[in-house]
Amino acid sequence: MSEERIKEILESLKAIKGVYGAAIIEKFGLIKGSALPGWVDPESVAAMVTLILKASQRATKELEQGDFSNAIIESAKGKILFSEVGGNILTVITNTDAKLGIINLKLAAAADVLTSLL
Repeated sequence: MSEERIKEILESLKAIKGVYGAAIIEKFGLIKGSALPGWVDPESVAAMVTLILKASQRATKELEQGDFSNAIIESAKGKILFSEVGGNILTVITNTDAKLGIINLKLAAAADVLTSLL
């Protein structure tokens, strides 16, 4: 049941205008759920997210900024959002049309539900 519910939540994030993928990844690289387009390899996403998470955690620790909670990578073609959810990382991949306000609201709501499922 929870796997189906996780997939539902990720699909609802993917349905937001400008979002073309979402995944929840365990901090050691295990994919717990994904709603990614066919041309995106979930294993590659998990590996990249894990590396980014480790670098972000190290930076926040060494700069005495407390625990890592979220990050946004902006590029010419969109954004990648990372949010810590109960020891896992919720990742959302967008294009340039994405509205961060709406995404952040939906991301916070999804994080609350996912925390109870994970």
